[in-house]
Amino acid sequence: MNHPALSVIKKKVTKMKLENVNFRKMAIICACTLVGGMVFSFGMFPAMLKYMIKQNLMLKPGTQMRGMFEKIPFPLDFKLYLFHVTNPDVVMKGGKPRVREIGPYFFEEWKEKYDTVDNEEDDTLTFTLKNTWIFRPDLSKPLTGDEMITIPHPLILGALLMVQRDREAMMPLVSKGMDIIMNPLTTGFLTTRVMDLLFDGILIDCSSHEFSAKALCSGLESEGAVMPFNETHFKFSMFGLKNGTDAGRWVVYRGVKNIMDLGRVVSFNDETEMDIYDGDECNRYIGTDSTIFPPFLTTKDKLWAWSPEICRSIGAEYGGKSKYAGLPMSFFKLDFGDARNEPEHHCFCRDPPDICPPKGTIDLAPCLGAPIIGSKPHFYDSDPKLLAAVDGLTPNEKDHDVYIHFQLLSGTPVSAAKRLMFSMEIEPIRDHAVLGNLPTVILPLFWAEEGASLNKTWTNQLKYTLFLGLRFNTAVKWLTIIIGTIGTIVGGFMHYKRTTKMVNVTPVQSVNGSSAKGKGAGMTVVGHQPDSKGGSVTAPVIPSAKDLLQNSRNLPTVIEGLDKPQKVTVTEMQERY
Repeated sequence: MNHPALSVIKKKVTKMKLENVNFRKMAIICACTLVGGMVFSFGMFPAMLKYMIKQNLMLKPGTQMRGMFEKIPFPLDFKLYLFHVTNPDVVMKGGKPRVREIGPYFFEEWKEKYDTVDNEEDDTLTFTLKNTWIFRPDLSKPLTGDEMITIPHPLILGALLMVQRDREAMMPLVSKGMDIIMNPLTTGFLTTRVMDLLFDGILIDCSSHEFSAKALCSGLESEGAVMPFNETHFKFSMFGLKNGTDAGRWVVYRGVKNIMDLGRVVSFNDETEMDIYDGDECNRYIGTDSTIFPPFLTTKDKLWAWSPEICRSIGAEYGGKSKYAGLPMSFFKLDFGDARNEPEHHCFCRDPPDICPPKGTIDLAPCLGAPIIGSKPHFYDSDPKLLAAVDGLTPNEKDHDVYIHFQLLSGTPVSAAKRLMFSMEIEPIRDHAVLGNLPTVILPLFWAEEGASLNKTWTNQLKYTLFLGLRFNTAVKWLTIIIGTIGTIVGGFMHYKRTTKMVNVTPVQSVNGSSAKGKGAGMTVVGHQPDSKGGSVTAPVIPSAKDLLQNSRNLPTVIEGLDKPQKVTVTEMQERY
C-alpha cells in the first residue's frame, strides 16, 4: 500500500502539472491537427495518388506501362478442351449426341505489339498485334496431342450449312465440290489427331480440275478457312493459321489527355466501326483490347473489351468484393444475356425477335462465316434446353464461369479467366443423301480458357506502391480524427473550467451581531476570487451604510446625516441645475 504522505505528494504534483498545462494552446493545436489531417487525407493525398497513377499508366514512350503494353513480360495461360463425340453414327441418323471432354491442353500465349506509331495530336497509339501459342507437354500430361478425336467436320458442315442458310441456290454446286475434295463424302464427322486439328493442320485435296471443286477450294481460301500447303493441297486447323502471325492493325488511345480513355479502341484494320451487324450500336468498338483498362473505375462501371475473334464487345459487371493474395479486390462477372428479350441487342439477331441466339449464347456466324455459337463452357448459365439436348455436359460455376479480380483505383486485373465455348449449330441438309438426317442441335466443339494471375513479384509491387500508400492515408486519417477530436474537446473543456468564476451568495452576521436575514439588514457578499497562484481568497466583509450609522456615535456630522434625506429648497435646486 502507498504511504498516505506519498499519496498526498502525488496529488500535489499532479495538481501542479495540470496547473502548468496551457489547455487553450492544447485545444488549438489539436483542432489544427484535426483540420490538417482531414485536408491531407481527403484532399491532398487522393490528388497526389491520382497524379502518380496517371503518370504510371499512360502509354507515353519510355514509361513502364508502355513497355508492358507492347509486350506482356509473362505468358498468358491458354488451355484447350475438346469434345469427343462418342456416337457419331447415331447422330448421323438423327439421334441425341453424346460427348466426352478431353483436356486441358496447356499452351503459353505471348502477346506482342510492334510497328508502334504515336500520334500526339490525337493522343493515339497504332500497333500491329501478334499472338503466339507454344505447347506445354509438361503441363498437359498425360495428354500429348496425339490422341484421336471425333468432332463435327468444321469444313463440310460449316460450308454446307452456311450455303443452305444464305445461298441455297448454290447448294448443288457446293455439294458436288465437297463430294470431290472429300473423295467421296460419307459422313459429317471428322476423326483426326488432336494436334493436327488444333495447330499442325489437316490436308485438303484440291488437286481436281472440276469447276465445282476449284470454286469450293477458292471460296474456302478467300474466307480464311484454309491456307495453301502446296500447289494441290490446302491445310485446315483451328489455330495454326493465326499462330505467330499478324492479328490486325490497331489504334487505341494513350490516355495522356484523358486517362479515362486509356486503351480504348479507336479503329481496327483502318475501320472505325464494324460492318457486320444490322445496327450501329452492335457495330461499335466498345472498350479496350482486354490487356489494359483505365483507372478510377467504380462498381457501377462495366469492364468493356472488344475482341476481333468474336467481332463484338463484351462487358463484365461488378459482382461483389473479393480478395487476391491478401489484397482487397473487386469481383467482375460476365453474362451473355438474352438477345431475344433485350431490344437493344436485337441487332445481334438474324431476324428479331423470332430468330435470336438462345439465352446465354452469342451468334458468331456473321464474324466467323460458319454456323458457330459462342457460350460459356458446358452451356453454363445458358438456356437449359441446350444442356438437355446433349449428353455428357456437366456445367459448374467454378470451372466454367468468366471472372476478373480487379483493382478499381489502379485499373489492374490481377486474376482473370476468359472462357468461351464454340459449338456448331447443326441441322439437316435438305435433299442431301448423307447429311439429310442430322438432328437440329447445337453441338459443342471445344472451349478455350485464356487467363492470367499475377505472381508474388507483381502483387508485391501493387502492395508496396498502392496499398501501402492507401493504408498510410487511412492511418493518418483516423489518428488525426481521434487525437484531434478528443484533444480539442478536453482542452477546450479544461480551459473553460479554469477561466470560469464560481460565485456563492450566503447570509452573514451584521457588524453589530444581528442576523442578516432581517429586513434591511446588511448583506455581505463573499466572493471566491482567483489569486495570482491559481488559488482563491475571500473578499472582506463590507457593512452597509445604515449599520455604520447605527453603531458609531463618533462619526462626523456629514456621515451621521447620510441616513436622513436632506431638505433642499426650490431656489437651491434652480441654482444647482
